[in-house]
Amino acid sequence: MDKSVFTLLLLLVFAFGNLEAQSNKKFKSKKRTSKREIRKRQQEAFDKDDSNAFNPKQPMGARRNDNRDDLLWHNETANTVYDKASNISLVNPSRYGLKPGLELSSVILLNYWMPNIYLKKRWRNDNWYVSSKHGLYSATPGLNWANNRNYSSIVESAEHIPFILSIKNELLISRLIMSNSRCGRDQPYIIFTGGIGVDFGVPFGESDLTEMKGHFLANRSPALIGSGYTAYAKLRADWQMTPLLMLGGGFKYFRGDFSGNGALEHNMELQTLILPQFSFSLGYMLSIANYTDTNSVGILPFFDLTYYFGKRQGRQKGLFGGGMF
Repeated sequence: MDKSVFTLLLLLVFAFGNLEAQSNKKFKSKKRTSKREIRKRQQEAFDKDDSNAFNPKQPMGARRNDNRDDLLWHNETANTVYDKASNISLVNPSRYGLKPGLELSSVILLNYWMPNIYLKKRWRNDNWYVSSKHGLYSATPGLNWANNRNYSSIVESAEHIPFILSIKNELLISRLIMSNSRCGRDQPYIIFTGGIGVDFGVPFGESDLTEMKGHFLANRSPALIGSGYTAYAKLRADWQMTPLLMLGGGFKYFRGDFSGNGALEHNMELQTLILPQFSFSLGYMLSIANYTDTNSVGILPFFDLTYYFGKRQGRQKGLFGGGMF
């Protein structure tokens, strides 16, 4: 072989090898940049909206379905309903998602006697959920209604009932326990919730109102009639027994400016789906307190109907990825 031809071939081999090495280097560099960009987009999407497809808790391509996470995330827990989702209840607070992590609620049935509105802000949502709840309500319409009908257990012939503004402030912390790892996203199986709060009332004018009588009223009197404050601490657990059945309950201890200065309440609630958008719940509230005008124990049964509408979280159906029906 001619020497010049051999030299030319040798130069071509070296040039090709160098070009291939540079190409591999650029490919790896682009690959690393792409991974960083994906992680950045995932985090930005998760911070913006926890139902986004980039949400690490939701599988890519998941479609919306009939899941009702509001059954699991009770209004007493630290989580909020989804953005633009809502439910309407008879007894429990009706809830509406203003935006991710911000919820507006009101007990609609009470608004005739006690206009009320509450705002819950979620500050953290991973294994620990942290939120604060703030609200305004007024029992003045209900006090006037009871006074006109001589309901002495609520109002004892008051001559003057001023406008009373009551304020609620509450801190809630929930913990997800026993998440099912086989599902497309983390689905809590049990949720424990703890919280502390204080309610106080401010009368705008002179008042001759006295403490309400009986369980579930006396311990809430200070805020309702504007005579002081009621502080409380609570513990709650919610258990998804099956994809269609939820059991929840807890304890709440009241301390404040009312007779006995302390009261313990316990509640239990069983909730199930009638239709994908309708749920039914049945439960009771038990009160234990040393009130002077009644016995030490009181019980109040209740039931509730809830209608759910709006956006649903995209995920696999059911607790273990099975169908809801």
